[in-house]
Amino acid sequence: MPQTNATDPSRFLGVTVQPMYFQSEGVDAVLDSLADAGVNAIATAPSVYEAVDRLPGDDDAGSSEELPRREPPVDAGAGSVRVVERLLWGQTEVLINPSPSAPPNMEFYKGLKYQPSQATDFTRKEGGLIQRVIDGAHARGMKVYFQVSAVQVPGKHDEDMPKLPNGEYPRHRMVHTVSVASDDARAYVCARVKDLLTSYPDIDGLRHDWPEHPPYRLGDAFLDFSDNARRLAPKLGFDFEPMRLAADKLYTRLQHLRNSDIAPFGDVHAMLYTLGHGLARNSALTEVLRFKASMTTLYVKELREAMDSTPGGVGKGKELSPNAFPPPLSLLSGMDFSAVSEYADSINMKLYTMHWPQMVRFYAEEILEHNDEPLEVAPLLAAISNMFDLENGRHGATLDDYSYPAPDMPHRAGQQAQRRKIRQAMVETNGRADLYPGVHGYGPLDDFDSRLHLAWDTGTAGIWINRYCYLGESKIEAIKRLGA
Repeated sequence: MPQTNATDPSRFLGVTVQPMYFQSEGVDAVLDSLADAGVNAIATAPSVYEAVDRLPGDDDAGSSEELPRREPPVDAGAGSVRVVERLLWGQTEVLINPSPSAPPNMEFYKGLKYQPSQATDFTRKEGGLIQRVIDGAHARGMKVYFQVSAVQVPGKHDEDMPKLPNGEYPRHRMVHTVSVASDDARAYVCARVKDLLTSYPDIDGLRHDWPEHPPYRLGDAFLDFSDNARRLAPKLGFDFEPMRLAADKLYTRLQHLRNSDIAPFGDVHAMLYTLGHGLARNSALTEVLRFKASMTTLYVKELREAMDSTPGGVGKGKELSPNAFPPPLSLLSGMDFSAVSEYADSINMKLYTMHWPQMVRFYAEEILEHNDEPLEVAPLLAAISNMFDLENGRHGATLDDYSYPAPDMPHRAGQQAQRRKIRQAMVETNGRADLYPGVHGYGPLDDFDSRLHLAWDTGTAGIWINRYCYLGESKIEAIKRLGA
């Protein structure tokens, strides 16, 4: 049951806090500020960080929400405009090197292809911070969750990366996540579940990020047809080759579009028939969506089993709370809210609206670059926005209208679109798992306040607010006013 909330005693109010902010500001200062605002849960990572002058080796700076290498993360370059509102060691931008907060329990990884990062001198020096965070939060009546990646593994191998239906790796990706079809990748993450619960038996739950294929770019929407997926398909009851051929035909078709093909998607009512008619004529595409959902559901089921089978029973009763893309993007990612609710205690649905215009631009740019004849830009942008249900029909006309928002820019996201996504997911979970919409802290105060109240007022069991680093004092006050 949710802990007491000063804003509303019956509701859950969580904030994600990266460990380096506890290191920079102090455990008590951060927790006191959040508790005073009515926050009754935090999510953090089982890591500690040291500031560095340069990154070791070739690294995607900031590519991982779990183990960022730059604070703030750059979101594959597009988010380099981000500016934190809470200084980190007195700076607005820091390169950081992570270490695990505790030595791994190696017995859980015996015989596995992927092995965990080992403890460092910094682990031994600063790793105790995370237990102090847990103890301090519990003393204030706050739950504590670890957020860990479901699709990023140490030293990932090419054979575990997802592939397009033509066997190639996507031309562009925002985050180079591994395939959820990889038995080796899933086995590593499930081993890590047992490792973390053994090291931190008093943690309240685990939030796994991306136990799906995050559809940030066009190629992501056509994953996964790797050899791992081919082997997994019959085990889940699917015929792989018809799905692969149908997906490949559609992917190829998107390089031979005409303006007349795009026109029906400019009208949301006409679009529904066009999409429905297309799926009715090609049942193999429907199977692709079902296959994606089955892979994610299998993964969440395995995560639950890993928690429940942790030695000593320390994982039983702990909350499994995966992150998820909202509808209808969830159809492309593979997040079936209804099926996953059979195994998850709650689902954190991301309303990270600064990504929404960026995604429209990413899809449009790739289609425009690879189409065999010129296309009108404005109708294409409207079509993509409508298909993802992002704006309520108030579309921009140029690619620049869909840039990643600067810190002082409101996010290009329709309020009704956000409410629909929450309602759609609530219908699917149907009370079997709590639904927690996730509001991102990035953006100007008025826009954040609007998005915050929108999510809170939809009547879910509660909400998450992502990234303490964007919660300046004015935003902390806005959180405190929730429900007023």
